[in-house]
Amino acid sequence: MWIREERDITADIRPTYLLMALNVLIYFILAIKGGSFFSLSMDMLGTYGQFNLMVRHYGWWWQILTAMFVHVNLPHLALNMFWLYILGRRSEYLFGRKYFLLVYLLSGVSGNLMGLALPLYTVSAGASGAIFGIFGANIMVERAYSGSRLSSTLMYAFLILMINSLVGVNVLAHLGGLIFGILFGYLYGERIMRRYFYRNEWYWWH
Repeated sequence: MWIREERDITADIRPTYLLMALNVLIYFILAIKGGSFFSLSMDMLGTYGQFNLMVRHYGWWWQILTAMFVHVNLPHLALNMFWLYILGRRSEYLFGRKYFLLVYLLSGVSGNLMGLALPLYTVSAGASGAIFGIFGANIMVERAYSGSRLSSTLMYAFLILMINSLVGVNVLAHLGGLIFGILFGYLYGERIMRRYFYRNEWYWWH
């Protein structure tokens, strides 16, 4: 009986909320460490973000992973956490929590790998590549159901295109994450949609 309750408690934990909390926590730790609250110092970004020079010439490959949890400033963090909240909860429901985390992390890594094609002294950071990945996977999964929720998908696409037009955005990281997400959705979209329709409708609200 005790084991059953323990599993129920664990089941209530959403990976989306954990990822959001982790991103926010890391931002404030680095902000305090760097002595700048509204935006991170270049020292913090160059150490924990993705500094192409350090990755390509000095083997700091761990930055490909850490960079997706580092954000340049508070507006950057807020925007990414907004999209993670919107897309993450739906992705958890469609893909399952394990596959959601897999798509999120691998999309972020894919985006950062593509970002290495930018000049050596480029410093980039943020969860955008991972978020574009779950966005791409959502598009393909909904496409598997003959255009289900097409209007909301087009709205997301329009807003994301606007974001990509902003100055200083790492478009290659976005593209790399998006490509991985689309490939995942293409390969597993039909299977995911079958899973979606076999689940109880009330589960979405819990």
